[in-house]
Amino acid sequence: MVSSTGARVLEETTTRIEGEYAARTPQSRAVMEEARKYLPGGDTRRSIFFFPYPIWIAHADGCHVFDEDENDYLDFHNCYTTMVLGHGNPGVKAAMKEQLDQGTTALGAFKKTIVEWAHILCDRVESVDQVRFTCTGTEAVMMALRAARAWTGKDKIVMEYGGYHGAYDAVVFPPDATGLPQSLMANTILVPYNDKEALERTLQAHKGEVAALVLEGLMGAAGMVPAKDDYLKFARKVCSEHEVIFILDEIISFRLDYGGLQHLEAIKPDLTTFGKIMAGGTPSAAFGGRHELMQLYSPDNQVLHHAGTLNANPLSAAAGVAQMKQLTPELIARINSLGELLAHGMRNAFREAEIKGQVTGMGSLCNVHFGPVPVVDGYTARETTNKDVLHLFHLSLINRGILTPERAMFCISSPMTESDIQTTIEVVRDVVDELKPCIEKVWPELRGVV
Repeated sequence: MVSSTGARVLEETTTRIEGEYAARTPQSRAVMEEARKYLPGGDTRRSIFFFPYPIWIAHADGCHVFDEDENDYLDFHNCYTTMVLGHGNPGVKAAMKEQLDQGTTALGAFKKTIVEWAHILCDRVESVDQVRFTCTGTEAVMMALRAARAWTGKDKIVMEYGGYHGAYDAVVFPPDATGLPQSLMANTILVPYNDKEALERTLQAHKGEVAALVLEGLMGAAGMVPAKDDYLKFARKVCSEHEVIFILDEIISFRLDYGGLQHLEAIKPDLTTFGKIMAGGTPSAAFGGRHELMQLYSPDNQVLHHAGTLNANPLSAAAGVAQMKQLTPELIARINSLGELLAHGMRNAFREAEIKGQVTGMGSLCNVHFGPVPVVDGYTARETTNKDVLHLFHLSLINRGILTPERAMFCISSPMTESDIQTTIEVVRDVVDELKPCIEKVWPELRGVV
């Protein structure tokens, strides 16, 4: 409960920071007002909306984006981890231009570039014998789950509490959200991430009923919460014991290693979903895995049907091949190192200010949380972190030229340098210093170190 004095301080601080934001983004506000006439709430992608209104981008280059007012931002958003090579990568642009000269996205037949794209994914990821391409990560997850249900003849799905696997009804969190059929509650079972006992207990309680366990390699939407204490290895083990298909969602975590997070964890899921970095900034995703499971989708067998107007379109294939060829082990190691440097610097800033800010993540991905207890799963990320502080922190970063999503995720792209990281650490220190008096007066429980 915030005291009356605390409420006044919060209102004053919020008004000041939002006022500064409004003063530097009048053109974004004007576009937003026009957008509200034709888009509900001026929005068509909730994950990039934030209050009082989001910035509207005019153009981007490298690791920088420029809004409608020509404010320059160092881009740690990277379209939620997608733009791993930054904006306007020359190799990706050249491949796309070449394909545009040969035909646009809808040809009604395949191009051999698709085979090369599939080969790259199968070659890099040991558990993947074959792949199929989709337009979105949502579709990839949906089709992987359909394969699991077809193979096992079972209906139930187990997933992590607070996980994000796209907009397919069966895996939307929470499963009782408005607009979802009540029947989902019977077939979607939630377990806490990183809790081995709860996972094993759940599979035992529903023995013979579960088609698949689907887990993120690290929980993205929850705030880059990594698996710990060999949780994913344990998940692989108990799925095998209970004859449950293990689906690893690597749509975000694939960037962490040449062979994905599963290579780092030394596990082989039955099926894997991919997206974000694999398509060069174009709207494509994929799912793949064991040969016998993927053969359910073969036209030769006619067990499962999967089609889509723009699936495996040649423009995405060209961009995807061009991007994946540049994602060498050396480049991945470099951006992971920069991410670790950033996380270390931000942790020091919170520690020195004696503010309970936390930084979770792995390698080139990290996320800031404000809360009195360590963030280790979807529950602690969702229920124990302070969203009001996060709002002020996020807008204060934007006011200083640092772009992140509203949840304060920091994602490294290859054009970034160590100098960019050091600059960002200093900006974070400045923001923490600015917010500290407000935090101490409004939320005294956030004083100290987690």
